[in-house]
Amino acid sequence: MSNRRRRKRHIIPRGYIYIAAAVIALVLVIGGIYGIKKYAPTKEHMELSDYFYTGHENEMAVILDGDYKESTEEEPNGYAIIKDGKPYLELQFVKDYLDDGYVYDNTEATLRYATDKEVYTANAGSADYTIDKSVNNLGHEAVVAQGNAVFISVDYLSLLTDFGYTVYDSPARIYVDTVGTEKNMASVKHKSQIRRLNGPKSPVLEDVTKGESLYVVRDTGKWSFVVSENGVMGYIKNRAFANTETEKVKASLPDREYKHMLVGEDISLIWHQVTAQAANGDIANVLASSGNIDVISPTWFYLNDNHGGIASIANSNYVSTCHAKGVQVWGLVSNLEDSSVDTTTVLNTTSARDNLVNNLIAQAITYSLDGINVDIEQLSGEAADGYIQFIKELSIKCEKNDIVLSVDNYVPTASSAIYSRKEQAKYADYVIIMGYDEHYAGSEEAGSVASLGWVAQGIKDTLDEVPAEQVILGIPLYCRVWAVSADGSVDSTAYGMNAIQSYLKTNGVNTSWDESLGQYYGEYTKGDVTYKIWVEDDTSIEKKLQLIDENKLAGGAFWKKGFDSTGIWNVIVKYL
Repeated sequence: MSNRRRRKRHIIPRGYIYIAAAVIALVLVIGGIYGIKKYAPTKEHMELSDYFYTGHENEMAVILDGDYKESTEEEPNGYAIIKDGKPYLELQFVKDYLDDGYVYDNTEATLRYATDKEVYTANAGSADYTIDKSVNNLGHEAVVAQGNAVFISVDYLSLLTDFGYTVYDSPARIYVDTVGTEKNMASVKHKSQIRRLNGPKSPVLEDVTKGESLYVVRDTGKWSFVVSENGVMGYIKNRAFANTETEKVKASLPDREYKHMLVGEDISLIWHQVTAQAANGDIANVLASSGNIDVISPTWFYLNDNHGGIASIANSNYVSTCHAKGVQVWGLVSNLEDSSVDTTTVLNTTSARDNLVNNLIAQAITYSLDGINVDIEQLSGEAADGYIQFIKELSIKCEKNDIVLSVDNYVPTASSAIYSRKEQAKYADYVIIMGYDEHYAGSEEAGSVASLGWVAQGIKDTLDEVPAEQVILGIPLYCRVWAVSADGSVDSTAYGMNAIQSYLKTNGVNTSWDESLGQYYGEYTKGDVTYKIWVEDDTSIEKKLQLIDENKLAGGAFWKKGFDSTGIWNVIVKYL
């Protein structure tokens, strides 16, 4: 018999086991529910009106190429409105994203647009619009002025500008597609949801079903930002769609054909500054002493009021004398003679601009001019739209009357971008580079009027915007004598080619050739003033003429008659 003590067995009652199992099961259930709630997609739906904010009763949300131009109460954009069931886009939005050709005159509540051959006019509050002089009716207001904003009917825009659009209700919104935009289109594989953000806990904006089309704007990884057939935009899982194909938004309007009246190669033009009717009588001598020129441009016209009126000293005998010698006459119009005229007002006011165009065309027809040369300078930024619209409207009427249109331009700089050379080139026949006044009367420092590198850069920059066969290089027949005082102040006087040679000789000034500038340079001191001269002569001008050949430009223009020398025409004829 064993002497070991028996161990006492502890038996757990079955009831306790059941309780423990129940607790464990409950924990698992609770954990499962929590896990489901934590990771399961939400079924919560978000109202589209909360997504597409519109701050005013008739405002529309705008989506451009899949990009929602979000508007908030703090920063409303006001890009679109709906009026009488018709959508309208805000003018600046149109200019920024669709077509910069629309010009609105706040004074006369008039919207203008020029195609390649016609001018469209619509007035705020009217369903009528004109194409040149033909009256048409849109059926609803073409232009709406609301507060400080201007809105253009989408139906009217569609007559002139290529773009795609779709309008949706509840809330009101318009989807705009620009021409050339590539849209990746896909098909939904199975029932899914478009959500506000790219995550399962983000609220649902729309339930989509198998077979629906989606515009896939961008892939963000496991999710993509899409636009549905119903105009709902948000995120959907990539596995929910397939069969992506690319569609391009195509143009539907006919191509425009901008025609140009080009008068040949190697044009030689001289500007003739005429300040009184009596000066016209000397035209025979002017031609006789101007070499083999093709075109003469007399300074006959200038703006003389704020309503588009012009002063004129045009002369029929002058024109007939030139034509008898085979020389064309391009009358020049300027804005610099009458300081009381506000050029911005003239160009931005529709009726004044019309008057200016009509007055110039009337003068050209009356005096049998071959062309008009526009020399609008010192333009303010506020006049940019009115200016280019003036060029367009004048060009269309010039073409209909067989009149050549040329436009004088500064060399390209940031400040002169408002002259819109690229747009000018579509309408004007010639763009003339004023390749001078690198340093001018009023400059704070002395320097060349037209150093070779500066002119070459001006040509290069112009050719980025204008075809070479439409570019004429303006070349100075003058230079400046700069007086630099001991205190650093500067003053200058312009001298023509003969006059500067006499000045150098009289003052005993020795000059030396500066290869980098393409000019002779000389200086001398008298008292406490140093005189500096960058000379324009046969050699420096020949360097500039070579740039015309090298860049295959249409020709050269020379400022001005009276500054030329007899010898310079022997140089010019070698190139033009």
